[in-house]
Amino acid sequence: MSKLYTVGCSHTRYAWPTYADILAQGFDSFENWGQSGFGNFAIMHRAIEIADRMDVDDTLIVQWTYPTRFDFHNTQKGWYQGGNLSNNHDQVQDTINKFSYDPDSYEWHTKTYIKLVKQYLDINVANYYMIGADFEIDCVDNQGLSPLSKLESSSIPKRKFLKARPGKEYMIKKAVDYHWTPAHHLEYLEKHTDFIITDKMQTFVNKVEAVLDDTDDWTLIHHKMAGKNYIETNDYGR
Repeated sequence: MSKLYTVGCSHTRYAWPTYADILAQGFDSFENWGQSGFGNFAIMHRAIEIADRMDVDDTLIVQWTYPTRFDFHNTQKGWYQGGNLSNNHDQVQDTINKFSYDPDSYEWHTKTYIKLVKQYLDINVANYYMIGADFEIDCVDNQGLSPLSKLESSSIPKRKFLKARPGKEYMIKKAVDYHWTPAHHLEYLEKHTDFIITDKMQTFVNKVEAVLDDTDDWTLIHHKMAGKNYIETNDYGR
């Protein structure tokens, strides 16, 4: 029995399927440990947590996010999912930006997290890959995949929805969701990785894109995708 584990930010687990859900079509089972708003501190912890429960035939993909994120863990509430520190939308982010954020330091932290996880996976996991949101990962044996940001040159348009972003005007006016769509993720796998794209994967993407074609309200996307079992709804990890 082959199992795929993935962990990352919203580029890995979102309201609609990502590269992770597409690749999962080729495995017997799948657990998506990613979360929107995750930073690399949380991703580091979850990658090691996954590694400790993997079997020899399992595969792990670790998607590292942008260094400009802050997160912390509470045993009762789980991980804080504050997202990008460029958005001061709560007191936590406001305090971090004011007193402790430094771009060079956070870049250093991310590189350290990646080194530590890589060393741990090299010892404990047979099959793994790493992806950077917008930076290269230094790995051997094709374990370091091309950055997801390669898709910024894609000719596939990003989608617009009502309520895609905060603000009264977006209740009556469609706005762009800047996340890459399932079609983008399929293109990434086809053009920038060595994964074999199957008819099952292509059919899956066609189905989820059809759901997006029929949806104007962004807030309905997750419900529709979950209702058709196109995305994970389980929570994993601490």
